[in-house]
Amino acid sequence: MEISRRVTIAWITAAASATLTACDSQAPSKGPQIGRWKDLAVEPVKATGYGQDPNLVDPVTPWPLTLDKSQRETLRIAADLMIPADDHSPSAGSLNIDAFIDEWISAPYPVMQADRALIISGLAWLDAESAHQSGKSFAQASDAERRKVFDLVAWKKKVQPDYAKPAEFFVRLRTLMIGGFYSLPEGMKDIGYMGNAPSAGEYPGPTSEALAHLNAALTRLKLKPV
Repeated sequence: MEISRRVTIAWITAAASATLTACDSQAPSKGPQIGRWKDLAVEPVKATGYGQDPNLVDPVTPWPLTLDKSQRETLRIAADLMIPADDHSPSAGSLNIDAFIDEWISAPYPVMQADRALIISGLAWLDAESAHQSGKSFAQASDAERRKVFDLVAWKKKVQPDYAKPAEFFVRLRTLMIGGFYSLPEGMKDIGYMGNAPSAGEYPGPTSEALAHLNAALTRLKLKPV
């Protein structure tokens, strides 16, 4: 199922701050990399952005998407492994996380473009590593075989030096996946976030627990409690 560009743009707006802070991160690796990683020469995005006066009533997305069907399929599979379905929410892959990431790395802004080469090179690495281990592409491999690829880079303390760059890719992709997932209604529901829900009748004010938390913080700051 495809979703509209307007939806993915709204998604980016909601997820932008979360993806900058979500999850554990690590310093970019330096020096030559092995572990079947190859830094691809990715053509930079040349399209323009919204500018300083976007039409918020009838917005038009001024840049094209750049990932192909194979890359999008790999992203959906990876999303299902990173955030599988459970009793509370559907899997990330079923929620079109691939569309969000395609929109993200295709946008002509510095933060997004910093991710572009890493994500595209990382998707190629998933296929190369999967082919080395099982003789199949990441999409063709079984879930058990895909997990063996992820296990090489998913646990920070277990990552071998040869896999530093793939691990950097994994951390960034996971961060984007989580930022996108928890910006959706399904993700918000999963963590119990109500958002801007209307309150009928007279405003009841903060709960006693919230007031206690606030007053404790004010006391630490040597300010007068409320």
